Amino acid sequence: MSVKYKGVGWNRQKRIYDATLAAFVVACLALFIFATILTNPNATAETLIIRSAAWTAMLLLHLILCIGPLARLDARFLPLLYNRRHLGVTMFFLALVHAALATFQFHALGKVNPIVSVLTAYRADYDPFTGPAQSLAQFPFEPFGALALVILFFMVATSHDFWLRNLGASFWKLMHMLVYVAYGSLIVHVSFGALQSEHNPVYVACVALGAFVVVGLHVIAYRKEVHTDRAKQTAEHDGYLFAYRADKIAEGRGKAVRVGNERLALFRHEDRIFAMSNVCRHQGGPVGEGRILDGCVTCPWHGWQYKPEDGCSPPPFAEIIPTYRVKIIDGDIYVHPEANALKTVCNGARVVAASAPGAQDEFYIGYLKKAPSGLARYARTVVASLTLIVPLLTAIVAVAQDPFDRGRFEFGVARQFEGELFEQPLPLLRVKNPAGSASSFPLVGAGKSGLPDFARGYSGSRVRFKGSLIVHEGIAMIEVNDAKSFEIAEKSGSAANDARALDLGRVRLVGELVDTKCYFGVMRPATGKVHRACAVRCLEGGVPPGLLLRLPDGSSQVVLLAGQEGEPLQFDPQWAALTVSAEGQLELHDEVPVLRTNALAIHAGGASGPLPN
Repeated sequence: MSVKYKGVGWNRQKRIYDATLAAFVVACLALFIFATILTNPNATAETLIIRSAAWTAMLLLHLILCIGPLARLDARFLPLLYNRRHLGVTMFFLALVHAALATFQFHALGKVNPIVSVLTAYRADYDPFTGPAQSLAQFPFEPFGALALVILFFMVATSHDFWLRNLGASFWKLMHMLVYVAYGSLIVHVSFGALQSEHNPVYVACVALGAFVVVGLHVIAYRKEVHTDRAKQTAEHDGYLFAYRADKIAEGRGKAVRVGNERLALFRHEDRIFAMSNVCRHQGGPVGEGRILDGCVTCPWHGWQYKPEDGCSPPPFAEIIPTYRVKIIDGDIYVHPEANALKTVCNGARVVAASAPGAQDEFYIGYLKKAPSGLARYARTVVASLTLIVPLLTAIVAVAQDPFDRGRFEFGVARQFEGELFEQPLPLLRVKNPAGSASSFPLVGAGKSGLPDFARGYSGSRVRFKGSLIVHEGIAMIEVNDAKSFEIAEKSGSAANDARALDLGRVRLVGELVDTKCYFGVMRPATGKVHRACAVRCLEGGVPPGLLLRLPDGSSQVVLLAGQEGEPLQFDPQWAALTVSAEGQLELHDEVPVLRTNALAIHAGGASGPLPN
């Protein structure tokens, strides 16, 4: 409401607040993306958006949770509290972008409903009672992010005063206290999500520091409030309890005190002392820390106003807070602990003593056209400090990301391919080069699927089709995604590719189980627990599995896996991103290494056997 007692629309201060917020969000997103591209030029657009949105949303959430206790500790932070809802709505939409894109990226296009996948993708890994020692690293983090998003959605959807008025202040406030449940869920989500794939201690430090600051500020603010709650009345007069000294309250100012079991607000207005509830009917703000503006007690949080005589908001508003009877005895303020009936008019108690000198601190409510110079200067100092700290922290976090796997996916680029199609030991297209040599390309379908049905049954034939390249360190895969372009050029040749394979001998290999499509270039990064939900769906959909080998010289190599006799390899797709072992015959199909094996097994120790050159 405004000084004219009407609804407040957009004003200059709101525009400044929101412009600053927009600049903050854009700067964080841009800096995170820029720093990531500098250090990981192979990062995909999806990964950049997912990570930058998550980082910016977490920053905003920490700011939101810190503003409350800071405003309790220092009134100069109150202007930031006035439009905190704008921060919350912006933070939710950033979180929604992160969640929606991550759900699509990692859980869509599979055999399971994406929402079901989010909640169940890790069920096979985590067993806190009988699982292996490393089972904690498999902790299912995604449901905690989903829980936090649901809570934040309800908070944003009910943030308008329409819901506050219809749900009631107490229930509305209680529901919005769930933000702390959301925060706790997000700490778990980040700790067991990002920290499962990022090994730099910077991430642990950031999570710990953020939680320490939020919890620490709330504890300090709580200890300050306890001093008021522990105050005990030392005198009583005819049922009235001592509350405060009258000469310590300045004209137009208030004081929060404890009388009996209630927090009350004392105000001095026109040389009279009035007592009323200290709890604002809007969001439970501390009325006693407000001021008298235009003859009304004004809550410092959002400017809701009440007449000191009867506790009623000025028309057309209908909010009411209880008032209390007051006596002045020898300069001391005594208040009766029983509240008056609502709307009871009280004349207050006249003060004989001179008014205490007014404090020099400034008072500002966001609906006023211009902030006092001192508060405006302090707000600019706070914002300037954030412009130094936040970009530095954002750059450090972005640069600290583990190196992404190198790869390229020519999404949307259709190339014409022609060659011999083989389905064993796994789908390959063998293309002859002008020099007489040949190259083999593993084949997959669109989305999270293996070779599509329209291309099956033509092993040994020469085919033509349009597709998109997926390239990774010397191995190129083709996504066969255009059924209309697929045609048989020559239906002849051998249905097997065995004669052309180079036998490298029998080996035992240990590495991370990956889906080759994502690892080769569709997704950067494409390893680790964060990615594994997507990998599970890809492997279930028929994408050729691969074994990612970490070599002694620090490099890596992927060996594709196939059944011993060319049959589909039997394994549990839930093993994606876990360390597995496989033993069998290693072959080289042109430049593509393929291991024919009977089965995979969770690695129980021991090293890989020699990998032939």
